[in-house]
Amino acid sequence: AEKPSVGRDLARVLGVRGAGKHAIEGSGRVITWCIGHLVELEEPAAYEPAWKAWRLDTLPMLPAAFKLRPVPGTRDQLRAVRELLRDRRFNEVVNACDAGREGELIFREILEYLECDKPTKRLWLQSMTAGSIRAGFAALVDGSRYDGLGAAASCRSKSDWLIGMNATRALTRRLKARKEK
Repeated sequence: AEKPSVGRDLARVLGVRGAGKHAIEGSGRVITWCIGHLVELEEPAAYEPAWKAWRLDTLPMLPAAFKLRPVPGTRDQLRAVRELLRDRRFNEVVNACDAGREGELIFREILEYLECDKPTKRLWLQSMTAGSIRAGFAALVDGSRYDGLGAAASCRSKSDWLIGMNATRALTRRLKARKEK
């Protein structure tokens, strides 16, 4: 799930009893959660040391391939998710992140960062009522059905990085140069 509160709601409706800091386990299921994004795109200096300095002559910054890193403050939860994804008891993963582009991005970036290749199913909910949750789990679909949404989310995230990092640095340097005159 995308958030601990959603994980607890899913557990309650599915009859998964128990409590845990990072997951809830019982009745043959384990439910864990993110805390929003657990991983994010790397900072510019991780791609190229020269990109650490905010200089116009290093722009545009165009990584050959984007890299992910843990979000500061979420390492314990990411570690717990990693251990569950590596657990041999499980042969598939259900994406219960929020229905939409950002939820899809959160889930897929975690799988990518942790190099998880287990098959996925998608839970798509428009409502968090008990009936909707039960119906959603009864109608899980193959995660590949949302590959287009995942690609759109990744494209948006990377384009935000490219525009944000490059434009912010360019404008900052230009404005600073004007003030120095």
